[in-house]
Amino acid sequence: MGRGMTSHDERLRGLGTSVRACADRIVAVWDRASDSERDAGARWYDEAARVVDDLAAQTGRSREHVAAVVSHLSPRTTWARTVAGATALLMGGVPVACIGANVKRASCALESDDPLGTLAGPKVRRFALNILGDRGAVTVDVWAVRVAFGGRFARTDHERLVSRVGVYEALEHAYRTSARRARCDPATIQATSWIVARNGRSG
Repeated sequence: MGRGMTSHDERLRGLGTSVRACADRIVAVWDRASDSERDAGARWYDEAARVVDDLAAQTGRSREHVAAVVSHLSPRTTWARTVAGATALLMGGVPVACIGANVKRASCALESDDPLGTLAGPKVRRFALNILGDRGAVTVDVWAVRVAFGGRFARTDHERLVSRVGVYEALEHAYRTSARRARCDPATIQATSWIVARNGRSG
């Protein structure tokens, strides 16, 4: 076992689990997915990328600027509201139904020469990278945490747990491990498990 793997396991052992146990839970959800859910998971980030490409073409902004805006607006916000908010902001308007702090961060990214550099949190940064075509990065949101941890913790604890030092990276590693077992890329297994979980079938 490599040093990195040991470190990831140590982080998760402190929560009473392990990389292997988390990967087992992720693969179990993957195995539960229907053909249509797997197809939707495989297409999710490609479709998000098309949204970014369309907005970039309409506004003359770079793909990186648009992806950063979308990523900043996404926490605790539905995808439809995120896209509507990003469209409004990129068109010079004011996003509605978006969280104020997220809008401020998105506005800063829009004016930055390094929009991706404004993405300080690992989740929003990975989300932007996934949208821009990086299928090795993993967006570990609260749904991804629920899948990896199963029913071990209350749902209200998930965001707090993943904010602990090293836990995000350990869960990302678990998703990469599960992706190898499922013979798909990490972004696809994350998106698919998200769909299954949102459909109430994660176990």
